[in-house]
Amino acid sequence: MIPLHPIPKPPPDQRAAFPADNLCFLAGANGLFKQVRNDFYSARIKTNEVAGLAELKEDATLNVPALPLELFQRVESFFVAIFETFKSEAVVLLLCNPAIREWRVVVPRQSVRGLRVSYDLGTLPPSPADFELFGTIHSHADISAFHSGTDDRDEIHFDGLHITVGNLDKPSRSYACRWMLAGRAFTTSMVDVVKSEPLPPADTEWLTRVTYASGFKEPVSAPQVVAEDRKPSLLDDLGAWSDFYGQEFENREDLKEYLLHMRDEINEHLSEFNTVP
Repeated sequence: MIPLHPIPKPPPDQRAAFPADNLCFLAGANGLFKQVRNDFYSARIKTNEVAGLAELKEDATLNVPALPLELFQRVESFFVAIFETFKSEAVVLLLCNPAIREWRVVVPRQSVRGLRVSYDLGTLPPSPADFELFGTIHSHADISAFHSGTDDRDEIHFDGLHITVGNLDKPSRSYACRWMLAGRAFTTSMVDVVKSEPLPPADTEWLTRVTYASGFKEPVSAPQVVAEDRKPSLLDDLGAWSDFYGQEFENREDLKEYLLHMRDEINEHLSEFNTVP
């Protein structure tokens, strides 16, 4: 097997030391390199493969339970109340104790405005014994839920469960959730992260009113007719927008809300240029 050598970071006044092997792999802070030395040349080439080793895939196994539905609904009610008061988003922090499989919620002191929320983790009181911060839930006010660029920057070094709740102005809200583990995002769904309540048994009397019809033919859907004077619009191709942004848009309104949110983020970054001398 071709040897693999980690290359320690040298002191500031020295250069990294490399092995004398004619053929080996080197592990550095910026990835893997293949070293080749012969009579004609010596080279270190970046590579993504190491010969002789098993092929690995990213995966993660969780040791924490799903969020209790009652706890999540309390958080959602809090977000709706904040939106009704300030027309803004808000955030709560998740504490977890995997040994006893229990979650708790901490509401940090925060200032909010529109699609912005600011809080300081350094001002939080100590966590209860054996509980640790392991995620967040935040709202997106009256726009749909998705993982924005701001969310990416906030969560990349914050291991745990991260849920976004959107459309707080509507009875049916939208959700986006993912696990951030070891700096890598693992997308998931609300079905997997919030414990659902079991359905009650079906009413037996209702069931007696339904029979199976043999030989039944499914109705044929009428063809969709597009007015000849209306040319297809770029906005009609929601699939192309979904592929481009990595988000799912069920209708043009969802796409519009997403683009408006992106515009707000862009304006926020542009405003920073006006404040820098």
